[in-house]
Amino acid sequence: MASLPSYREATTRPDWLAVAAPYVHFVDYPSLCRVCHRSWSLFAPRLWTDILNTVRRSGLDPGDDLSWWFDFVFRKLTRVAPATRALVRVLDARAFAKDAYHFASDRDGSLLAQSFKRALHLFPHAHSILIDGHADLDLFACLSSLPQARLRLLSIAGCPNHLPATFFALPSLQALVYLDASGVPGSILRLLHPTLLPSLRILKVRAREIDDALLQTLATAFTHRLWSLDVSHNNVTDVSLDTLRDWCMPASSLRSSARFAVEGGLVPLPHGTTEHGQFFSIEESQWSGTFSHPERHFADAPGYVADAEALDLHEMLRSDGASPIQSDLPGISARLLSREEFELEVVDFCRSRSLTHLRLSCNQVSSLGVQKLLRTSPGHLEDLDCGSVPLLPRSSPGVKHWPASATLHGILGAAHLFRPVFSSNLRVLRIHHSLVTHVPTLEAAGLSTLARIYLAETSVLERVEEAYRQAFVPNMNPRLACLTLTCIPRRSSGPLVAKLINFIKLLSVQERAMQDEAAAAASCSPSWRTPSLLQGLRRLFLEFDPDPMEDGFTAPEDSAAEELIDDGEQGFGFFAGERVEDRQFIKTASQPCSEASLHSNTMASRCYPSEADRDKQETVTYDGEWNGKPYSAPVWVGLQVPGSNEVLQEYRRLVVDGRLRDGVGPATPSQVLAGAPDKSYVFHVAWCAAVMPRELKPPARAELAGMKDVLAELKAYRRAGRAKYLQLPRQTGVGPTPVQLGEPHFFWTGTLRVSTNAHSLSSWK
Repeated sequence: MASLPSYREATTRPDWLAVAAPYVHFVDYPSLCRVCHRSWSLFAPRLWTDILNTVRRSGLDPGDDLSWWFDFVFRKLTRVAPATRALVRVLDARAFAKDAYHFASDRDGSLLAQSFKRALHLFPHAHSILIDGHADLDLFACLSSLPQARLRLLSIAGCPNHLPATFFALPSLQALVYLDASGVPGSILRLLHPTLLPSLRILKVRAREIDDALLQTLATAFTHRLWSLDVSHNNVTDVSLDTLRDWCMPASSLRSSARFAVEGGLVPLPHGTTEHGQFFSIEESQWSGTFSHPERHFADAPGYVADAEALDLHEMLRSDGASPIQSDLPGISARLLSREEFELEVVDFCRSRSLTHLRLSCNQVSSLGVQKLLRTSPGHLEDLDCGSVPLLPRSSPGVKHWPASATLHGILGAAHLFRPVFSSNLRVLRIHHSLVTHVPTLEAAGLSTLARIYLAETSVLERVEEAYRQAFVPNMNPRLACLTLTCIPRRSSGPLVAKLINFIKLLSVQERAMQDEAAAAASCSPSWRTPSLLQGLRRLFLEFDPDPMEDGFTAPEDSAAEELIDDGEQGFGFFAGERVEDRQFIKTASQPCSEASLHSNTMASRCYPSEADRDKQETVTYDGEWNGKPYSAPVWVGLQVPGSNEVLQEYRRLVVDGRLRDGVGPATPSQVLAGAPDKSYVFHVAWCAAVMPRELKPPARAELAGMKDVLAELKAYRRAGRAKYLQLPRQTGVGPTPVQLGEPHFFWTGTLRVSTNAHSLSSWK
């Protein structure tokens, strides 16, 4: 349980009606409210707490929203008993009266503003207001007359009206715990005064044109007050991640050697760089490197302090991995804040505990920036969203070595950073699917969507597999409970489907291991207290890109197989009627940049050995400075061995010939498996840049014609696995005993949902 019960809760026999209330059908609530006062006290709050959600569940047609609302507020609401009106805590109009706007008159718009203001006064305890996207409400007029410190949650995302400069200084907003002001016109500077919104803990400011300078102002204004920050769809770069770490995250580290046998440990090295941060290496135990410790699925045991006076009640401790995940979703937050302030869950929700939930998608943050954040932050992040990130920053010299106009998106070689040894508290993750599949997203002018998808999972994937030998698997972090994979293409020639299916199989294997451990614990003596078990990854969300073959999205270059290129002899492929100049431009786009244009800002040694000596050297000397002290370190550049790993040869060419010597740092476990010496240093920018082929050869028509629908393939796999899973009890005669999970059916019983657009999720059983 999340907290210990009060004395009264521990000594009072539970009320059977309160125990049964959550299982009562919604349609029976009104009748039960009329039975007796005891029933009313249990079921009336369930009806009235979120009044707009209640009327929708009761069957109100969206087209009748305005007429019902006006009749309810202006005619009937005053006849409702004050005790009943006091039960309303949430006004969630995000999906209310939206359709009616298209048919509403100016008079209706004025009435809507008047009715909303009247409702706020007649609902004295309505602390949470969600009106995303509503255009006809004068928020300043509605909220300015409310009592001081009235509201605790306000969501106005997408409201198109400009807010007055003094809006966030309103007395009624000074107790806000949750604020979503995403997509609202104007600057956010007006809410960044240090004395405003002292109780704010969750701030969502998506699509507000926030750059690095503005984010620094935000971080210095709120410092450690916020525990959730959403700055998606802005102009934030890698620079801002250092700002967030320094100003908004606690200095105390959750990383320790207490779980060394299970998770391994971090060894700080004496040097570092500004781009990489302090250098760390992972010291593995007998089991941690293979994620196979017998106790890897055990939740953390409670900590004990011998001296009670030495206990720091404000010290931030690592989660045990089995407790409920703190959510910052608007609906869940509104329900929680509708409860009494003294309840422990509400107190914890409103407590300032520094930044633990961070959303960064659709910015200019690169995969290198995300990796640095995970390395240098103290391990407090619980919920991280970085769904779409470029592999290298736009300004990186490594990009200049790629074919012109070609870029890669994804996160490669970073699986170790999502292990508990680095990410001690991570429970929820939304990230590009390449973390699991090793298939980045390729963008290149002149190539069709299908051609880019095909090249990404063939030519590029082959090189990624040579450069990074370790993708993320469930056993790397059994504390992770929810994973969302983004930017998944709908079409595949085979490798992408195989990798997704293999990941789902590994989830089933993890599930079977936990089932066996639970059975072993249950067989122990009743007098022996068994450890709590982690749940493992129980929710997997797959977010797909639009299908290039669907009607309504088909581009001219994707429309039919005969319109695709015939072979790979021409540049990127051309269509009838193209000019010769266009062909020449596209052809040059597939060629690597000239060596004369290559440059690097590295501080590496500038001595140029002879060609013979250069072919023999395995390291170059890097001269750097850390904490004001200069240092030198040998950096591995690979071996000049004909016929060896092609990507490592490209890495050597970029470092030795191209002088690309940025991003120096310790070799990761994935790079060591690929051939880098253990405990060596490498140039990470050059290593990352080497995964891009020097030439993007367009695929043939037949290769593209054979691409399959990824969604259909996954559905077929799930259906087949479920059929085998359901047949097992009949074949084995198990009866009521639970069917063994994992092999041979490999049907994963967790929640798997897919999304084919930003607002649609469907669940597969």
